[in-house]
Amino acid sequence: MKRLICVLAIVLGLVAITITPVTADSDAQSVTGAAKGLFGPGAALGAVELQGVELGTGVFIEVDGSASGTFHATLQGSSLGLPQEITLEGKVSEGSVGADGRATFSGTASLDLGDGGPPLLGIAFSVIAGADGVALAIDSTPLPAAGLTAGAVTIE
Repeated sequence: MKRLICVLAIVLGLVAITITPVTADSDAQSVTGAAKGLFGPGAALGAVELQGVELGTGVFIEVDGSASGTFHATLQGSSLGLPQEITLEGKVSEGSVGADGRATFSGTASLDLGDGGPPLLGIAFSVIAGADGVALAIDSTPLPAAGLTAGAVTIE
């Protein structure tokens, strides 16, 4: 099992290196991360009361505001007392990094509400990410910031 995990990590690393665009612009920035976080009381998306989030991202932000990469989030919550997970798989197209070191990026995503229905496609999303937490908006519904409890988000 450990060998399989090591081989998988090596293969994913090689794929990432081979598909990463090469640019001459040294001012481009990146946002990478794999983390878990918790929402404060009252966080909800529709009828789902949200407790936590697991996220993964790899984004390159160019100086002209264009961006490329992916953002994945699994929102853990409950609806009518039953556990429910909402999954967002996003493709990033725009971004910026502020003077405060926080990155903002956005794009379109598929959204699986975890209710047995088909995923919704072409859903707009945006993220504000920092070393201490993330704030996510899904289809113009802003969620409160989730404080990170494990992992990290790095902005370089």
